[in-house]
Amino acid sequence: MIVLPTGRIEKGHYVKKEIEMYICSVCGKEYESKFDAMDCEKKHKEDKKIMDLEYATKFKIKNEHLKLLRRMYVDWDDSEFGAPYIDPKRPYGNSEVIDDIAKIIGFKKNKKNFDSDVEEWTDKAYNKMYWLHREMMIVLQIVLATGRIEKGHYIKKEKYDDLSWMKANGKGNIIPPTKVGGF
Repeated sequence: MIVLPTGRIEKGHYVKKEIEMYICSVCGKEYESKFDAMDCEKKHKEDKKIMDLEYATKFKIKNEHLKLLRRMYVDWDDSEFGAPYIDPKRPYGNSEVIDDIAKIIGFKKNKKNFDSDVEEWTDKAYNKMYWLHREMMIVLQIVLATGRIEKGHYIKKEKYDDLSWMKANGKGNIIPPTKVGGF
């Protein structure tokens, strides 16, 4: 028996419809929709990129990072003992984070990177600014660990020690740290 859309149950023979399934090539999960499987693969790739960023041992700070760093909105959180934090809703002052990033780094809305018909950034432009924002975690770690606010190459000497970032030249040689505040 089968429940019909009317809610009635009727006797009879029913043919089970074969459903084409789509499989995520990363995790193997099955989906009835090709787009759901593609979204799953995209999510896995993004998760990997986030993990690669979180455990990076080499990083290059660019001018764009420094522009964003100077505009970060720092506040105080009174929970527990209290601590400064970057406002996650308004990291650069306003809640339109991608638009803030574009303005700060001088990224213009033009036909190449902004779809004026739907008033949205193109995927490529959005992703560039999104990942620039995600990289700010490493930029802030580097600045705090090295006492330097300058672009260039950096190397983390110990994979799991965020305080082991050191300035390096383009060849990977460490540049001796400068003294900060007499330390």
